[in-house]
Amino acid sequence: MPHDAPRLSLPAPVTGWPLAVLIAVYLLVGTTGHLPWRGDDLTHLGPIHAILTRGSWLMPEIAGEAFHDFPPLYYWAGAILAKLLGGLLPIHDAARLASSLFTAAFLYWTGIAARRLYGETAFAPAILLALGAVGLVVHAHETQPILAQLAGMAVCYAGLGQLAERPIRGGLQAGLGSGLAFLAGGLPGVVLTVPVLLVAPMLCPSCRNRTVVTGIALGLMTGCAIAGAWLGSAALSDPDALAAWWANELTTNTPHAYHLADFGKLLQLAGWFAWPLWPIAGWAVWRNRHTLATPPLALPLMASLLAILLVATTGNLRPANMLPVLPPLALLAALGVSSLRRGAANAFDWFGIMAFAFFALLVWAGWSALHFGWPPGLARSVAKMAPDFPRDSLVGGTLIGVLISIALLVMPLFVRRTPARGTTNWAFGITLLWCLAVILWQPWFAYTKNYQPVAAELKAALAGQPTSCIARRGLGDTQRAALDYFAGIRTVPNASGGECKLLLTYATSSQAQKVRGEGSLIWERRLGGGRKAETFKLYNRD
Repeated sequence: MPHDAPRLSLPAPVTGWPLAVLIAVYLLVGTTGHLPWRGDDLTHLGPIHAILTRGSWLMPEIAGEAFHDFPPLYYWAGAILAKLLGGLLPIHDAARLASSLFTAAFLYWTGIAARRLYGETAFAPAILLALGAVGLVVHAHETQPILAQLAGMAVCYAGLGQLAERPIRGGLQAGLGSGLAFLAGGLPGVVLTVPVLLVAPMLCPSCRNRTVVTGIALGLMTGCAIAGAWLGSAALSDPDALAAWWANELTTNTPHAYHLADFGKLLQLAGWFAWPLWPIAGWAVWRNRHTLATPPLALPLMASLLAILLVATTGNLRPANMLPVLPPLALLAALGVSSLRRGAANAFDWFGIMAFAFFALLVWAGWSALHFGWPPGLARSVAKMAPDFPRDSLVGGTLIGVLISIALLVMPLFVRRTPARGTTNWAFGITLLWCLAVILWQPWFAYTKNYQPVAAELKAALAGQPTSCIARRGLGDTQRAALDYFAGIRTVPNASGGECKLLLTYATSSQAQKVRGEGSLIWERRLGGGRKAETFKLYNRD
């Protein structure tokens, strides 16, 4: 982009192999080595399992039934990795590495976009800020298709960053990113890239020429070709399934005002999820408010507003749906961090150090409550959620946790005092805190979020039953994916399974009165405790 806006000029906080090692540690710790967890991790393993066992490459499925939430790009990557690494890793671990792959692509191309928009030294700060976003850390380590959409968005923005200097290449890259964003996220991927692609030449005086227009046109054609290749193949294979997917896509992405009615909850979610990006991005916009019409500011600002509007008016109010706000906010924050006042930069730095020290103490306090019953109040809460959790040997995990905690405390002493020091400390801090949480708490999470024992018990209970037809009531996508993956058990909706002699029900404590069984109870399994306690029941309706 032309140099008609403020450029980022500060010493690179961390580059080369230290930056690569930091990213590798962040991406790989906690991604493998555990069974799929309840929630998105299990749900999105379902379509990958369907590809591997049924060859359902075109239209995603869970346990033999269509799954319309996302197009197949992420599931393709997960299935390919599972095939390539299946002999070295369990299927779920190998498939989950798709999250590491797409998160790495998101971070890298966000850095490239920042470099092209703001200058050479913007590369590392953009990556560190994106990596340090509080809302990214959990989702980057689960089976999460939205991460592929983030990668496509970042590729698109990186292409726009070189539209003036290399219009054909920039337009093609932007179109490639837009197509990948659609293939990963559906209509939201289009909404968050195509409008920015179309507006880009209007904001840049030197971009108003035939070559740039040609690059934009080629980019749009590239994006349409990518989307059309999948849509056309799906239409030829199963037009009814594609029609159902499209109808669901239109329904789920139709704007509504439900989130605005609970505006406080929306602000609370956005406030912690995009921290520390949004205050630094806000400062960048304010400080450069006189040059907002220039591409380096207008493009990420427009993308940020589109992402916020999309999150606020479509879908469910859940953390994973906030992920699309991260790429454009990371770009704006990369510009803002270079111009922070000395007092603000020092405050950000010290806030990060104190915050991670505080949360490390909380992690250790919870671990103490889990294993030693102190503090008593926290110990009672932990015991209520997992009353039968087995306490294994503590020596290895405790020693590693102590070393990580020491590193968390002394790490700031080795970071150079530059305007980007707070950014560096924040990225290192969130990485080390995540490592500490994984070391100390992964066995507990694996126990409380693991459906494998449930599936094994149900399979044993079904062995003595005369029929394999099982109707279901209350089971969601997560439970269906778990039963199919762990035990090959599939169910049918109760409405269409009236002839099934067996009925499987699922309910949490808050829904227990709404989900009723029929016939004689032949098997029951409870999982967890408290308000989130889960209950599976199998009935014979003869």
